Amino acid sequence: MSILEQYPKTFRNMTERLRAVLERVPGGVEAREREALAQAINGMADKACDLNEIFQRMLEPTSSEELADLFAAFEMTVEQIRGDSDTIDGRLYEIADRLKGETPAPVEE
Repeated sequence: MSILEQYPKTFRNMTERLRAVLERVPGGVEAREREALAQAINGMADKACDLNEIFQRMLEPTSSEELADLFAAFEMTVEQIRGDSDTIDGRLYEIADRLKGETPAPVEE
């Protein structure tokens, strides 16, 4: 199996637990948004684990071909994280403010 076929690798599926955490937000988080945020957070956390593993592998002695695949795997994983960050897009700041009892700043769209 090539290096590129090994990723994404980490899959912890903590979305149910994350949905439960988001239910604790004062004023609530709409069910659809709660699900989207839970999936995005879980996906980003899993990809961060993969990214760290790829990074560690880059630092080990390896062939030029393997290093090329690791660089490509790193870039692809970053792109996947970037995609999930579009879902979050400042929403966690607002949620954090609500949890602290502060008036949230308007989210720019």
